[in-house]
Amino acid sequence: MQKIIQHSDLSKPVYDRLKQMIEEGELSPGQKLVQEKLAQDLGVSRTPLLKALQKLQHEMMVESIPRRGMYVKKVSLQEMIDVYDCREAIESIAVRLTIERSSDTDLEKFKKVFEPFVNASKINTTRYRKADENFHDMIIELADNPVLKKMSEVSNIYKRVYQYGLIRPPEETMVEHMNIIHAIVERDIPAAEKELRNHISLSRAKLIEYQKEKSTKS
Repeated sequence: MQKIIQHSDLSKPVYDRLKQMIEEGELSPGQKLVQEKLAQDLGVSRTPLLKALQKLQHEMMVESIPRRGMYVKKVSLQEMIDVYDCREAIESIAVRLTIERSSDTDLEKFKKVFEPFVNASKINTTRYRKADENFHDMIIELADNPVLKKMSEVSNIYKRVYQYGLIRPPEETMVEHMNIIHAIVERDIPAAEKELRNHISLSRAKLIEYQKEKSTKS
């Protein structure tokens, strides 16, 4: 495991590393976090580790179970649905701010995100999943609103969804992404908000469908 380098506030790099490990599946949902081992592996004391874990708990990425310890949080289907409700609200605001505040050069960057997949006979789902994540991150980043960015970070539990694979195949979402990008580049705020809300609501609807199927089988 990569050890943490010297830093003025050790909890920040510890937090960044643990978050990366959770998002990339190095620490899996439901896994118990043995603090002594983590501190040793990361080369830090318990104090910055505990501070980092508390922040991750606030962001719903880890959870403390009384008399049992700290665990990587398992994301239920209902929590994923709830997160998509929040994403629709946050990202629709963010896309408007992105269009209002970004330069033409900034907006042109959106065209490149899915460029490798245009006219591809077969899409690599791992690469597409990463592009999808980068696309939504870019909308938040270019909105240039610290408060909105903080709200998005707190709901970053949605990135855990990527551990379960794509909710819908690229064949469905590629067209939606290109429609959003076209509206952004054209600075068409109503169209961008409409296309983004449609994109997110369709994925949420798929999660609801999964939830109903699971309920029927149980």
